[in-house]
Amino acid sequence: MKKILFIRGGALGDFIVTLPTLRLLREKWPAAHIELLGHPRIAEIAVDRFYLNAARSVNHGPLSAFFTPRAVLDPAWMDYIASFDLVLSYFYDPDGLFLTNLKRCRPGQILTHSPRVPDSFPLPAAHYFAGILQPLALTLDHDPSSEVFPLPGDFAAADAFLSGLKSGTRLVAIHPGSGSESKNWPVEAWAEFGRRLTGADSTITLLLVEGEADGEPAQSLVDAWKNLPLLRARWLPLPILATVLRKSILFLGHDSGISHLAAAASRNLPVITLFGPTAPEVWAPPRSGVRILKGTPTLKNLPVDDVLRAALALIEK
Repeated sequence: MKKILFIRGGALGDFIVTLPTLRLLREKWPAAHIELLGHPRIAEIAVDRFYLNAARSVNHGPLSAFFTPRAVLDPAWMDYIASFDLVLSYFYDPDGLFLTNLKRCRPGQILTHSPRVPDSFPLPAAHYFAGILQPLALTLDHDPSSEVFPLPGDFAAADAFLSGLKSGTRLVAIHPGSGSESKNWPVEAWAEFGRRLTGADSTITLLLVEGEADGEPAQSLVDAWKNLPLLRARWLPLPILATVLRKSILFLGHDSGISHLAAAASRNLPVITLFGPTAPEVWAPPRSGVRILKGTPTLKNLPVDDVLRAALALIEK
């Protein structure tokens, strides 16, 4: 297998839970050129970092014709897809239009898979997505966890970002957002947690992780923690953020892509994930060292005492 095209849209978490699938491909064909058609900013954590050789944006006008019946397809796109020996697609394609147009390009082999995990699926999502490889006799039999592999430049950038911290500082990373408000612990609870955690241990600095969609809760916490030791990791490139998280002693977040990134950044990083309506047996990072706290009946009912107790226990270890 010389060239493989991996078509994957979705958000950061969707991509990270398919890294085990990419791992199986890379282990089977270590010399293959594996390219992503998806979101290059997200794929940056994998390009030239074991999994991928390149990434191309799915947000390109002529590609929209592939979702149209009897479309006139862009010749450049047809030649591009035809150049691959294997195409694997997770695109949502209920009418089969995208698959039909992929076949018109005549790549070597095409495999497709639904991007939506069924409600009845009982295992970590990585197992579901790895199902696309069954026709190739590749199965995710054991470890479904994801892992990222920073480059030396990522470590250098992370060290530069953290260079202003005084010696002996211990970072506790917190990401207060997710893709849905219903999956978020209240900002007021995070604010109280931060105050009590830093009050219990004077060596701790809070590392506030902020993505582009986290502006409102992040700013609320900046205001609430203005007198606390605080470092803002704001809109960092994902490979650098992953490397910064490796240098933390604890990460806390929700059912979100950033929580998956933290778990993938280092197998030694303790992770606490706060879950509300979604199923942790499917969507929590599936590796040891990940602690799940679930609010009942909703996440807003999760007491600060419970989260603080869990955090202090892991820090003491």
